[in-house]
Amino acid sequence: MRRFFHFMLCFVICFSILPMFSPMVNAAEETELLAFPGAEGFGQYAEGGRGGEVYHVTSYDLKGPGTFHDALTTASDTPRTIVFDISGNITIPQIIVRNKSNITIAGQTAPGDGVTIRGNNVRFIDSSDIIIRHMRFRLGKNDFQDDALYFEDSQNVIIDHSSFSWGTDENLSILSKNYNNPRSKNITVQWSIISEGLLTHSMGGLIEMNTITMHHNLYAHNNDRNPKTKGQIDFVNNVVYNWGQFPYVAGGESGTKGYGNVVGNYFVAGVNSGNPEYAVVRGNENYSLFLDNNRIDSNKNGILDGTDTGTDMMEVERPSVIVDDRFEYPLTNTEEPEEAYDHVLGYAGSSLVRDSVDQRVIHEVRNQTGAIIGDENDVGGFPELEKGTAPEDTDQDGMPDEWELAKGLDPNNPEDRNGDNSGNGYTNLEDYLNELAALAFPENYPMEPPSWSGDPFVPPEEETDPEPETDPEPLPVMDGEVPKNVVINDNSSGGSINASNWSVQDNLQVGDLVAGDRDSYRFTTIPDELLGVEWIRSAVNSRSATSEDLVSFYLAADANVYVAHDSRVSSKPEWLSSDYEDTGQTIEDDQPVTFELYKKHYPAGSFVVMGPNNNSSRMNYFVLIQPTNQEEEPPTESPVELEAEIGNDEVSLNWSSVDGAEGYLVYRSSSKDPSLRAIAKSEANNYQDDTVELGVTYQYKISAINAGGESELSELTEVFFYDPNEPAPAAPTDLTITETKSITVELEWQPVEDAMSYGIFRSTDPDEDFTKVANTTKPSYTDKPVDPSTTYYYKVSTTSIGGESDMSNEVSTTTEEAISLPEVPKGLSAGDITTSTFEIQWESVDDVESYDIYRKANEENEYRKIASADTTTYQDESVSNSRTGYSYKILAVNEMGESDLSEELNIDMPLPETPSDLKVTLAGKDFVGLAWTSRGGANQYNIYREADGEVENLGYAKVDAYYDRAAEPGVTYTYYIKAANASGESEKSNSVEVTPGYITVLTNYMQEYKQTGDLTGAVESQLTNTLKQVEHHLDKGSTEEATKFLSKYIDQLNKEMAEENISPLASALLNHYAESFMQELNN
Repeated sequence: MRRFFHFMLCFVICFSILPMFSPMVNAAEETELLAFPGAEGFGQYAEGGRGGEVYHVTSYDLKGPGTFHDALTTASDTPRTIVFDISGNITIPQIIVRNKSNITIAGQTAPGDGVTIRGNNVRFIDSSDIIIRHMRFRLGKNDFQDDALYFEDSQNVIIDHSSFSWGTDENLSILSKNYNNPRSKNITVQWSIISEGLLTHSMGGLIEMNTITMHHNLYAHNNDRNPKTKGQIDFVNNVVYNWGQFPYVAGGESGTKGYGNVVGNYFVAGVNSGNPEYAVVRGNENYSLFLDNNRIDSNKNGILDGTDTGTDMMEVERPSVIVDDRFEYPLTNTEEPEEAYDHVLGYAGSSLVRDSVDQRVIHEVRNQTGAIIGDENDVGGFPELEKGTAPEDTDQDGMPDEWELAKGLDPNNPEDRNGDNSGNGYTNLEDYLNELAALAFPENYPMEPPSWSGDPFVPPEEETDPEPETDPEPLPVMDGEVPKNVVINDNSSGGSINASNWSVQDNLQVGDLVAGDRDSYRFTTIPDELLGVEWIRSAVNSRSATSEDLVSFYLAADANVYVAHDSRVSSKPEWLSSDYEDTGQTIEDDQPVTFELYKKHYPAGSFVVMGPNNNSSRMNYFVLIQPTNQEEEPPTESPVELEAEIGNDEVSLNWSSVDGAEGYLVYRSSSKDPSLRAIAKSEANNYQDDTVELGVTYQYKISAINAGGESELSELTEVFFYDPNEPAPAAPTDLTITETKSITVELEWQPVEDAMSYGIFRSTDPDEDFTKVANTTKPSYTDKPVDPSTTYYYKVSTTSIGGESDMSNEVSTTTEEAISLPEVPKGLSAGDITTSTFEIQWESVDDVESYDIYRKANEENEYRKIASADTTTYQDESVSNSRTGYSYKILAVNEMGESDLSEELNIDMPLPETPSDLKVTLAGKDFVGLAWTSRGGANQYNIYREADGEVENLGYAKVDAYYDRAAEPGVTYTYYIKAANASGESEKSNSVEVTPGYITVLTNYMQEYKQTGDLTGAVESQLTNTLKQVEHHLDKGSTEEATKFLSKYIDQLNKEMAEENISPLASALLNHYAESFMQELNN
């Protein structure tokens, strides 16, 4: 009943200003009624479950009636308010709330110490008008990575006075799935705590796309994303403490636009903060930032003494674009950073009854202690919560009987919950919920947002000249020995870029790159029988495509086609699971990721089609092609006598039969796509191409195929497909020559309306016939190569659906004298070399237009072109410290072609800088937490531990923190760190010494609490002396005597006289560890 008396105080205050009895009326239908008094920001008008039904959570079961799972998943079109008749830790399965609206989760109704949702995550997708108040979402260590709470593509949401922690991916994420068409909007997160994301990920959360307010929140002990933001965000009066690598991330490595206000916040560096001088990091030219009146406390001196360093708190290497005026977003009651700091620490989180987790985190922020953790048990785990008993609610309308009677309502009439006795627009049920939550706000804090009459900021549309609609440029042909015309149809955002990163590769080997858009993942194991086969390297980012024909190709021989699919994707796509056999074999890479191999046999000529990956967060699949009939010789003769005839809607092809052929592949190029591609398989010596388009010139070739492979291609035949009943197009005009070189002539003319393509005709004598040399779809053409010192004459025609035009005007030009191929560049040498940039330089070459730079990593076998330069220096900023070094070669280019490659230059990757400032952040019974400052150039940090003269490599960390969970109590360890990259290790860092065990845990907490004033007076020295006696007797091997003194220690903690000298938090934590110690000794 404690909670009920708590709210009754609010009732007494409100009762004095409200009529005792008033007629019941319907709630006012006001479009701009705040979600509740105190709601602010973009999400302030969320309606939640107003005017709807009530669901009582009564069960701790995972699923079924009365469970939190059931409360969310059974919500229908009727608005719903969820209240709690139970309290404590509620373990859930994953809950996905999709396409739901008008839900209020009223955590303030839980009796006792409130509720904590644990064990799995809650995901809201495509949902709207959601109100969440006074809830705790604490995921905890699991064998999966996920957020504690996740919102995607949702609108009109407000999260108030809630706590999020122990996420294994993010703690709290709010985002739009498609950043090019963001659907999330009008969202507020206020007065909440987002803390202790678990290593190795340890993320506060993604707050991205689109209109989101975050005010009066606390981010604490998260390595990254505190938060990470994109789109439109108002970040006001928040406190960010002990970020690890990255505090407020302004866009990150993204081309997505961002428009952020960062106003009145307090950033306080902690033990894990690697760059304590920066509050806003990882900006870019796409992120516009209004930065005003913030504080940053960088010195880690345990005293709150932050200053406003202005734009100096923004990362120098990756700045945002500073703007002078604040973006016009819905106003919040903005305080000075110092006042906001006090209010956030006093009232944020599920603060009607703060659990010991939030109490501890707040204490650590106040005293600048604590550290990023890797397991909730590092800090005591899930606390026991007092459950309490819910007040009597006879009619189950969410309002206790006693409250209804006091308000003149009928405790036997559930319908009165949706009346509005107070006339304030809120239902009676909302009045009750709002009264329960009233004391969670600071005294005198305004319960309404400031009035706002400005024009809301609308992101400007990018000013670009509209491009004329043209057919997309055809991608280069992807052919292999067996796979022909591999086509990628990626319909995801950035699909055309993704498609360009696919390729056909031969000779699959360990060490090959796995994906075309990742430069770091390489194969480590491949089944022996698949070594050396052709394969299709995919793009990781194509994993988001939903195309049913993501990949398609023809086969020029009988083959087993293997699909290598990420084993972490448990739900395989239908096209794969239904048609392909699971071989039980795998391929692995160095992430490490295991790819499961599925197989299907196809005969020569088959058209193979593959669908989507069925997962947008794991690796995309790739394809292997293994010929199965290599002992059979392919056809030795090519088809001859190829002829083409135009029909009404098709082109008919005929050719002579080939002995030993089991079929034929039809290849086609055209004036729209000059690349010769396999388009069909025919079993007979004829084919009807009904995919032709009027106004296009087509070229065809045919090959013969059998199980063993493919013959050479036939001679070419050409046909122009048009409608003679349509008018012929106009001839091109203004044909001009724009540039003439030795072997190059560039032409240009005015485009012709409705032209499908243009024919280029050339002659060396204006009185002789002109010969067609090319087709092009653009009103320009580069004729190369031609002969030097030769006069050429040109004409151009237009082709359209009605045929071919007359010739254009004639132009002529004389090419220049021949020049030679450029000399091979010499003097290739290294300039400034760091672990992130290699500078190379070389001597100039005469008659050169540019230089091509080729590179291979030491771990690679082949050079590939990485860049072109028009000067004699190049800075390679794409080097990776996961490579031991790179070799470079340069060639010179002019219009005659390329020189040979230069001599090789090999550059070793430098060793990383030595880490510094190694310290022990946390020591437990059987674990030790470490943190250090990295100095650059490493891709991992190797952890070394010494005990009894033996040094052991414990493993490595990817971030600047590590937990040794193999420590033994009572053993004294010395730790040091070495930064590592592919070239080796740095010198070792400074060393630290620690003895894990309960003695150390209790000693460290007592020292901390003495410094913070939580442990004072005579009891401090008594506890210290008693604990020394425990340690003394354990060292002598007398567990019995140690147990006696530990019992005395616990008694001293809990003496009535000690209450004045030990804060409740210190008492609770010291008792927890002392009792755990006692249990260990007794066992």
